[in-house]
Amino acid sequence: MILSEGSHVNACMFCDFSQTGFIDSALAPYDQRFGPVVVSDDAWFRPDVLPHRRISPTEVGLDTIPLDSDATIDRLRAAIAALEGPTAVIVDMGWGLDALHGADSYETWGSITEVLSLELGMPFMSLYNKELMIEDQMQAAFRAHRQFLAPSGLYENPFWMPPDLVRDGTLDEQLGFMLGRVVPDFAGGRLFEHTEREAARGATPDWLEKDREQATLSVGGARWQIHCLGRLRVLVGQNREVDWQVPGSAPKKTRTLFAYLLQSGEKGAHADRIGELLWPRGGSEQQKRARLHHTVAMLRRALGDQDAVLRQGDYYRLNAPVGSWLDITSFEQLCRRGFSLARHGEREAALRIYFAAERLYGGDLFEDLPQDYVENDHDDWCMPRRIWLRDMAVRHQYDFSNVLRQSGRLGEALEHVLKALAIDPTSEAAHCEALRVYFAQGRIEAMHRHYRQLAKREGDVEIDVQGTEIEEVYLDLCDALENMTPDQRKTKVMALR
Repeated sequence: MILSEGSHVNACMFCDFSQTGFIDSALAPYDQRFGPVVVSDDAWFRPDVLPHRRISPTEVGLDTIPLDSDATIDRLRAAIAALEGPTAVIVDMGWGLDALHGADSYETWGSITEVLSLELGMPFMSLYNKELMIEDQMQAAFRAHRQFLAPSGLYENPFWMPPDLVRDGTLDEQLGFMLGRVVPDFAGGRLFEHTEREAARGATPDWLEKDREQATLSVGGARWQIHCLGRLRVLVGQNREVDWQVPGSAPKKTRTLFAYLLQSGEKGAHADRIGELLWPRGGSEQQKRARLHHTVAMLRRALGDQDAVLRQGDYYRLNAPVGSWLDITSFEQLCRRGFSLARHGEREAALRIYFAAERLYGGDLFEDLPQDYVENDHDDWCMPRRIWLRDMAVRHQYDFSNVLRQSGRLGEALEHVLKALAIDPTSEAAHCEALRVYFAQGRIEAMHRHYRQLAKREGDVEIDVQGTEIEEVYLDLCDALENMTPDQRKTKVMALR
């Protein structure tokens, strides 16, 4: 599709920001025919655009978590109006990496650019550095924009959907719209002509099989933002944090029920298993069922929606609105992306990803839940996952340290390896990294002291270093030190201090 004058353009481009020729070629028509405005804090992004035609993401509220679409529209509209003759807006989407709810923010951003591109009559082009994106963010960006931009031209995006249809459309209407974009014969129609609107509501693959009176949760329901790492927090919509202190409830049991159902996934959990978890030491099955019925009612009240928890026979499950965000998913994806970038020598990109991942890890999975519920003899539902995520957090921190050390940022490297050891004092890999950091800093006595404390099993850490990687790394560093001349050793120590 060739861009014509006055076309409604709300486009995105996925690219490697280091490939400036690719970007320049794609944006050349806009640079030649329009006076572009750039939204970016990075001076190296479109450096040919003068400072007075650059807008900071912070200035228009893109640092707000979650993103407030109305406020951002107002601020961006005012910032653009204050400039002389802008006819195109180019946006560096790097701000999304700093938004803890990056995927949801990208969808919100798509609705913002849709409104402003129509209102102002100018193209909006959002550039995503694909090297710094995770899967959830990429998927959200695919849905957010009408077109894809590339050096070869502008292409209609078959995955795009109008914001109002994403937020408040039934699955029937969404499927009909997508089919209509591919097959013109179906454009503007519904897929199921004889299905009531309420019957097409729901967020699960079996939505057509639900009782119509039960399926009342709209696809456009207020999304949940769920923080499980550290203290369990749930935000409904943009700013309402769930208050577990519902009158007449037992807040610890309400929070635990939410966490347990969350971990149970789409299948949900059997009433008997929930009863055994929450009331392990007393009461008949009938009494436990009655208590569970009350606790479910309290959870629904806390979440502000009677359909937030669904019952199907003897099973209960959460009914999270489509597009809800979970910190665990983003944390895992960020860690994997950071590890991959580091392995391929992309240090600066890896560091940006690592910083984003660190902001998400608030502590152990569900760390504020009562231990009696977490360490349950009948259902080990939490601890394996908690340990796995803790191990990932440890690796994230010592890998973070490794990349910083190789980049010469030794003080920061030490800070992060000590964070790894604070999470798990028995991590061999973290102790090896600590020894390397002390050596790189020229703090040879600190390196010896760290090893001696481990070898003598001083303090609370019980590690037998004999025959381990810790011993091997320590001896290699000692050999490297012995092979230095006095001048080299002095220069190394003095230079690195």
